[in-house]
Amino acid sequence: IEQPVTVADNYEWWAAHGEKLAEVLDFISIHVYPVWEGKDIDEGLSYSIANMEKVRKALPNAKMVISEAGWASVASEFGERASEEKQLRYYKELMNWSEKMNITTFFFEAFDEDWKGDPSNPLGAEKHWGLYNINRTPKKVMQQFQ
Repeated sequence: IEQPVTVADNYEWWAAHGEKLAEVLDFISIHVYPVWEGKDIDEGLSYSIANMEKVRKALPNAKMVISEAGWASVASEFGERASEEKQLRYYKELMNWSEKMNITTFFFEAFDEDWKGDPSNPLGAEKHWGLYNINRTPKKVMQQFQ
């Protein structure tokens, strides 16, 4: 069986500890979530790029894929930093940049998942990363493709 092999983790782990592992992988899979790390939308793309550059500097020979990147549309933890408008903007900016840089990118995630996180907090971030609502209706980020 010939199948590419990867491991997924946060950009910080790859930059600090990934050298030996990256040598035996076909590509490395990186997670970037600027809103989770306290950034608002005006810093979202630049923060993501800086994170990717940290990994590129630490692992210059590794092929990189962004296997998880996203922006929560609702999050009691993030306050006004989470919204559908900001999710849309981050999606457009990240996808435009990654296309120019020829970096395969997967936006997290397809659908909201109401089973995640604290069951007593329906507005928790873990539940609201989807490009579609839990009832499968598109959020603003996907309405642009209709």
